[in-house]
Amino acid sequence: MYPSLLNERRITRRGLVGIRRITPLFSLLFVAGGALWLVANDRLGGQLVGIAIACGVNAVVQASLWFRAVAAEAGGNAIWIAGVALPANVLAVIVLILPWTTPAITMIAMTCGLILGNAGLLIFMALRRVGNPVLDSVPDPTEAPGASLWFLSLASISFLGQTVLQSLAVLLPASSITLLNVAYKIVGSVSATFVNAVMPVIVHQRTDSSRSARQFLRIVTVAVATAGTLLVFAVWVIRPDLLVPSVVIAIWLTASAAAAVAGRMSFRFLAPHASIRTIGVVVTVVTLAAFSSGHPDFSLIVLLCAYAAMDGAAAMLLLWPLKDRLMSVVLAGEIVCICAIWASNYV
Repeated sequence: MYPSLLNERRITRRGLVGIRRITPLFSLLFVAGGALWLVANDRLGGQLVGIAIACGVNAVVQASLWFRAVAAEAGGNAIWIAGVALPANVLAVIVLILPWTTPAITMIAMTCGLILGNAGLLIFMALRRVGNPVLDSVPDPTEAPGASLWFLSLASISFLGQTVLQSLAVLLPASSITLLNVAYKIVGSVSATFVNAVMPVIVHQRTDSSRSARQFLRIVTVAVATAGTLLVFAVWVIRPDLLVPSVVIAIWLTASAAAAVAGRMSFRFLAPHASIRTIGVVVTVVTLAAFSSGHPDFSLIVLLCAYAAMDGAAAMLLLWPLKDRLMSVVLAGEIVCICAIWASNYV
């Protein structure tokens, strides 16, 4: 939805209505499918039914909430998308403080806290008509064939690629999985803090130049590279045995931030079929990672390299047609380093 609102070949009113209806429905169906799977394996009994029902309700409410937040984001208002999960998470944590009798009841109470937080914010946003100006400006004519399908394909394949990489982590020792999750959280939080909360203000429907976004990318790159260098130094002092993973994470930090900026720039300034660049990168990297997982020397370093390579290569290939050749070359250098570390793991 977000890139379809940003791109020149914008989604139509009919397409938005479809997203508004289908997304909550699919969310509910996926929860129901999970519940049915548990029923088929005799694992959905007693209080777990309450968890399934609460999750289904929350999925529907949350989908509607994100619809409005994304619409506001496309219009240049980043406040709502930046804090979309805050009320729900605060209420859920407050609920968890209370002494519930069983883990299942605790889960039900926590999910009800999520429902109340999401529903409250959704009502508030509806009263404030958040996102309405963007939704009302959507054109009525039939959209260009295949425009939105490119973005849907990109989102779907990227999600599947991330899922496959996460699944490969089960081949690692428990300690390595913990380190991978910590690294994933660090990179994700940095990208969300420095990019996702700022880029909607810089690149939105009314943006006609990528100059500000390119300048922002350089600022973010310097800031994140500095943080990555400090991370490597701290690890070298405290845990020198983790020096190589820390170097990969530092590179991944820069690559992830660049990928987030480049992705949003491409939504606005490139044709929808430019998504094939990122799709090709995801398929290639995930395939190589899956192939590498069959080797006895498969390790945490390989998965970290796969994540970094996926973000770095996607950013490099998008920034070149966006005429940011300098950053594209810098990322190419990072990819060479990542490939060298990846290959050295098997030497």
